[in-house]
Amino acid sequence: MHRKGFIVLFLLSFSSLLISLKLFWNMGIFVDAYHTSPDVVNGGEFWLRMDWLRLLLLFILTVITGIGMFQKGTHSK
Repeated sequence: MHRKGFIVLFLLSFSSLLISLKLFWNMGIFVDAYHTSPDVVNGGEFWLRMDWLRLLLLFILTVITGIGMFQKGTHSK
């Protein structure tokens, strides 16, 4: 993949990660203010775990594309 492709992917994954983290943070504030639990807000234990998995996968994608931006191409033309 070309360097520009990695930059675009990095920007998209990083912005998605920031949005997801902000939504997760806001859910925590809501849960604290209304004395409920994240399970109730997300619709159950399964969906809470899927929310954590989404954050983890977005973080991994951001790290991989960030590393890919700085690697030199090894393929020949």
